[in-house]
Amino acid sequence: MGASFLGSGVDARLDALSPSTARAPIRADATAGVAARAVETTLSGQRAVVLATDPSQASGAIGRAEAELLTAGLTHARLHRLPVVLLIDSAGARLTEGATVLGAFRQLQRTVMEAREEDLPMLAVIGRNCFGGASLLAFGAHTRIYPRGSRLGLSGPRALSTTRPSFDAEHDGAELFRCESRARHDEDAILVTDDDRAIAATIAAWLHDPGRRSADPVRTRRMLTRRLRMYRGDPATLSTSHPPPEVEARLDHLFAEGWSAVYCDGLVWGDGWVDGRDTAFAGFVGGRTVNAFGCWQFLEVMREFARDPADLPVTLLLDSPGQAPTPEDEQVLLSEFVAAVAEAAHGMRAGGRSVELWLVGEAGGAVYVALAAAAGTITAWPGAKLATLPARIVDGVIGRKTQDKPSLSALIEARVFDRWTRSPGFGEWPAPHSPS
Repeated sequence: MGASFLGSGVDARLDALSPSTARAPIRADATAGVAARAVETTLSGQRAVVLATDPSQASGAIGRAEAELLTAGLTHARLHRLPVVLLIDSAGARLTEGATVLGAFRQLQRTVMEAREEDLPMLAVIGRNCFGGASLLAFGAHTRIYPRGSRLGLSGPRALSTTRPSFDAEHDGAELFRCESRARHDEDAILVTDDDRAIAATIAAWLHDPGRRSADPVRTRRMLTRRLRMYRGDPATLSTSHPPPEVEARLDHLFAEGWSAVYCDGLVWGDGWVDGRDTAFAGFVGGRTVNAFGCWQFLEVMREFARDPADLPVTLLLDSPGQAPTPEDEQVLLSEFVAAVAEAAHGMRAGGRSVELWLVGEAGGAVYVALAAAAGTITAWPGAKLATLPARIVDGVIGRKTQDKPSLSALIEARVFDRWTRSPGFGEWPAPHSPS
């Protein structure tokens, strides 16, 4: 028996995989204060890249510096065609950095999807905690190792207790997010004992036989459909309607030259005319959080767009504060549903289609990351409100009021969006030092 993997620090976890003398930092300028590691090393006789978050610093939260380091590690792996092992023990985005961290997550998630598109082998080892944007990274990998005692979810226990007072973060969270339930629903999971030798051996075996790697949208849709039917109901029963009046008004301003669309539970899609060109559009609107059903419907819409022989450019719309913070959605592994949204939208752009994202209201959370990572260009419209998560959740998680919101220029510099526009129908941007 070896030592506990989950109970050790990041350096001890790396030591369990390879001696320090065999590891080379990928970025020499990475500062000691960055809560992540990116190294090239030799594992079981094979060169590989190991990327790890450090749970001893701010619960492994990923800020701009951490995301940039992890992105550099992935870029190095792509350049040299090296397999990637992700040691993910993180509470998610570093909420104290505010909305600017979203841009770094956008680039990190895009790099993960590009590596997956190139069929680069990627394995994620889930740590004691793997929540928020960190869970999207985990589902960007082809395979996940769940040591016993690990936990994974999109909205963590504290976030759920903030939005649903009856939810006990300690008791209910322990049952909902435990590795056994996660691995049971994850068809690409390996459940192992919390033992560093066992985990090292499992990684070694995977390196020699990484198995299926290519993303398969048909398989993903089948898995998610079956999971919804098991726990939430048949998604095929979702009914469409004409967009409600408030959504109609928004579409009138966005597509002043004309549009046609259908609507289903917060998701709208159709065709619109702008600047004399026809575009297919789809998006989460109305300021509602996005649940597993909404993600499933989005996948269906992307399938429909892919079959369109016209190959129209695709415009994604976002007016949603993020993922639905509910135990019911976490039960069906909402992280995988949102990751599938990112892959579906990315697949459109990888297939040669133009994909833009328009921020037309609230934007944040994993839903922003999923759509932003897939988009070639992001445009913010007047009235756009950028936040990592809704203020109530952020305040409940970090235990204090959030920081002031960054300026438009700071958001552009951080690549949260690429440009902003004025529109007579939407009014003007608020004060120049606040995007909301």
